[in-house]
Amino acid sequence: MIKVGSCTVLYDPDIHVIKNLETYVRNVDISVIVDNSDYKNDVLQNLKNDKRFIYIDMNGNKGIAAALNRGIEYLYSQGIEFALTMDQDSQFPSQFYQNIVQLVDRNKQTYSVIGLNFNNKVDTSNANVIEAHYWLTSGNFVNIADFINVGKFNENLFIDYVDIEYGYKLYRHNLRLCYLEGYSLCHKIGNPIEIHLFNKKFYSMNHSPIRYYYRYRNSCYLYKKDINFFGREYGRELFINIPKMILFEHDRKNKFKMICKGIRDAKKGKLGVYNG
Repeated sequence: MIKVGSCTVLYDPDIHVIKNLETYVRNVDISVIVDNSDYKNDVLQNLKNDKRFIYIDMNGNKGIAAALNRGIEYLYSQGIEFALTMDQDSQFPSQFYQNIVQLVDRNKQTYSVIGLNFNNKVDTSNANVIEAHYWLTSGNFVNIADFINVGKFNENLFIDYVDIEYGYKLYRHNLRLCYLEGYSLCHKIGNPIEIHLFNKKFYSMNHSPIRYYYRYRNSCYLYKKDINFFGREYGRELFINIPKMILFEHDRKNKFKMICKGIRDAKKGKLGVYNG
């Protein structure tokens, strides 16, 4: 059976994060937690002292990409074959871990990243493998040898679109990515606003202004890099997500201001951490 190590990035975690970590820490060979927090709270101190985890301190927020890279590099140094990348707000379907790892093992020669479905019911009778160009970072089994070969997560993006850009790296190297349709992660995505309109339910992302900056800067930057690969996502940001933000969210003026600044910085090629 393949050797799997988990890599979870922490940022100002609360007590619920410990419960999330416990959904997979017992199953993996090594569990790495990478602390991206600017300030240390009691939860972080408890996790740092917990012998079940390898604790890596980034000494401040260096971005999701840098933290993931550091954690996966450690797993590589320990001879781990696959990194299970997890968001701190995600819960792994632990009772199905062996089923999932068997499917990962079965498909490891075909796919460089094998992810889980998210926020759906688990159906153990469904062994469908769905190919995709990219997938969310949380719940992914990343082939570490391929990760080293194709290049790591792009630290210049800092946060947002890191997962999509990694899918692009695989695409450029003729490598493939998929997710397991029948096995689902419980994953919290930000603080979305639930909207009911015309007897339908949908969501607006409700990100903070700074998150909107990164989201639109990075999506515009990547769109300029390869219109065909990133065009669909960038179009969704412009023509679906901005109207929803304007219509349904608070603090619209600041959010729209940061969106425009992000797009301007993308056109200048200005990446990295936002510094005003």
